Amino acid sequence: MTRAGSAGVAVGVVGGTDTVARPSSPGAAVGAVADADTVSRPSSAVDAAGAVGAVVSAAVLAPVAPVDPVAPASSAGPDSVAGPSTHRATRPPLPPGVLGAAVRPRRADVPHAVIGAEVWHTEWARPLLERLELRTVIADERLTCERVLDTLAAQSVAFVCEELPVSGLAAMTWAARRTEALRRDDPLLGVVFMVEDPRALDPRALGPLVRTLSPGDTDLPDFLAEVQRVRHEYHWELRNRRPGTPPARDAAAPPARWTGTVPNFNVKHPSMLLPYALLSARTRREVYCEISPQEALLFVADSAGRGPAAAVAGVFSTLRQDVDRLNTALGSRLRLHLDHADDHEVVQAACEAGFDSVMVDGSGRTLHQNVLFTNAATELARRYGVLVEGEIGSIDGAGLRKWNKTTPSDFTRFVEDTDLDLVGAHVGQFHSFDYGFAATRRSLAEVGLMDDRATGDDLHAFAEACARVEKDLTDSGLPGYSAEHRLVAALARRATTEADGPDAGPRLDAVFREARTRVPVFQRPLLDALEREWLERRLAKVRRKTDLWDEVFATEPAREHRYAAIDHGLVQTLTGVLQGTGRALVVHGGSSISRVDLASLPAHGVARVNFGSGVYADYLEALRAHLPVDLTADPDAPTGDGTWKHVRRMSYLAEATRDWRSWTDAPPSFVDTFVSRLERCYAAPLRGRTPAQAPGGRS
Repeated sequence: MTRAGSAGVAVGVVGGTDTVARPSSPGAAVGAVADADTVSRPSSAVDAAGAVGAVVSAAVLAPVAPVDPVAPASSAGPDSVAGPSTHRATRPPLPPGVLGAAVRPRRADVPHAVIGAEVWHTEWARPLLERLELRTVIADERLTCERVLDTLAAQSVAFVCEELPVSGLAAMTWAARRTEALRRDDPLLGVVFMVEDPRALDPRALGPLVRTLSPGDTDLPDFLAEVQRVRHEYHWELRNRRPGTPPARDAAAPPARWTGTVPNFNVKHPSMLLPYALLSARTRREVYCEISPQEALLFVADSAGRGPAAAVAGVFSTLRQDVDRLNTALGSRLRLHLDHADDHEVVQAACEAGFDSVMVDGSGRTLHQNVLFTNAATELARRYGVLVEGEIGSIDGAGLRKWNKTTPSDFTRFVEDTDLDLVGAHVGQFHSFDYGFAATRRSLAEVGLMDDRATGDDLHAFAEACARVEKDLTDSGLPGYSAEHRLVAALARRATTEADGPDAGPRLDAVFREARTRVPVFQRPLLDALEREWLERRLAKVRRKTDLWDEVFATEPAREHRYAAIDHGLVQTLTGVLQGTGRALVVHGGSSISRVDLASLPAHGVARVNFGSGVYADYLEALRAHLPVDLTADPDAPTGDGTWKHVRRMSYLAEATRDWRSWTDAPPSFVDTFVSRLERCYAAPLRGRTPAQAPGGRS
């Protein structure tokens, strides 16, 4: 959303050229922006009189509209320019033999940088900022940084750069106060403070995504990349715009057809692939196995240090290799499916890894947004010849829709407006696992931001503690020149210089120990109060991270064992909508469906039934009979019940099945027991009578 700016004419200086931002219609975003297509740089040519000639043009900034996360990419090429209206004029063709200019990013894709006028006119700072090639807005006393941020679109500003007018403890307090003011509407806004002397403020005392800029700095591009990376993890809309034009590639083979109703089992651990492949080999039927991005990250990935998307992509590649190996060794027809993917980059990673089908899940959004997201992801998957599934409605979603079934009208519109092979719907069943991959990415990004500043003795927490103690001293009536204020300032100054090297953390224990040997006895309580405040702030960060992990690994409250009431009339209605379209229905939450209801689904023309929680519980039970262990929740666990339960289960699975790839020739007895249960409870009910004409797949 854009925020309405104040009335009047705002004037800034951009790239050496006066830029005027004229008022626009209410609600439009207004700012002063420099761009190579709109601003002419001053010429360096000197005329006979010795005067410097300059070409000065006024740039009028059009309103900045919010970006549609799935809006089609512009089809205009680099030789097109945007006029004041929606019409786009084409430039004249270049003469023969003249090379065209390098393709630049679309203007709308380039973020803003809000620069204070005093910074922009600093001789050494300006070249460092210009090198970033951002859309620059200059702020001064007439057009403050806050006013600029109020008029630009949300998340369109990468960072703000201001001059730091003070040093020492005052600089820490100033920087904290200005950062809070600038981040009033965007907590992920990058903040840069220009300092002439690097010793004026230790950057370790600043918060996440805050840094200093001093002469000779070369890592400003890295800071910009970090801001954009964190925003990419936080904001689903920024990473899920409609995919651009794909590179040329060979035509993909058409997706495989399906016949009858096949089971689809969750992969909570790679060792579960073996019994699924054995089931397929013994029944001589197709068996699907599925993994969601959330499960790939939390149950299988070795590390998320590369980023959640990269970690998940690595899991997909390994699973594809394991499935191919098992199919070759056992003669099975095990198929690999991506479940509940709500990120285009995850869908693409699965397609590139060779998954047989993918589910693009926009069901947590409005119907219109779901259609837009699904169509964009379907277009992406079609390039690889992969079967695509979408979902309409919310199966155990949040809020008022938690138990609502899919309505035929929504289902019909969704089918008509999308080009899918399979459609999932809520017909009365329920899930037992959370698939919130987007929320997990945000939580991991927040944990990473806290870890970034919590190194060593966490000088950022110490700076916050000093500021708090300073405020308490002032509130108690002590003047700024008192010995207590001077003591806190001296400790802060000493802490920012007490280091073994440029990358070493401050040795605050030594700072406190030395201070206790020198201060009067009546000031010792002040030292202890400062140390307590510092440690409490460090502990608060750890508690916040623990809470985030509990949110990531949280599971739904345990339900009593009962089956869902499937609405067979609704199933018939939905399959009737799909009749003759070459598409078929998918039923999720198969573990909540009774055997009688499962046996009726093939007659309705259901193509696939997904089983998750029940299968995982059965696997753990079979494994515990082979290698007994108590996996019940520990009331004295060091973290939340969900996190601790996950840690214990995954540690047990990793130890008990560490050599599972060697079981192919001689599986342990518990694997045979588990395969027998899969056949009896999940696969056999789906082999009932089928419709006279199978729905079939895309051809």
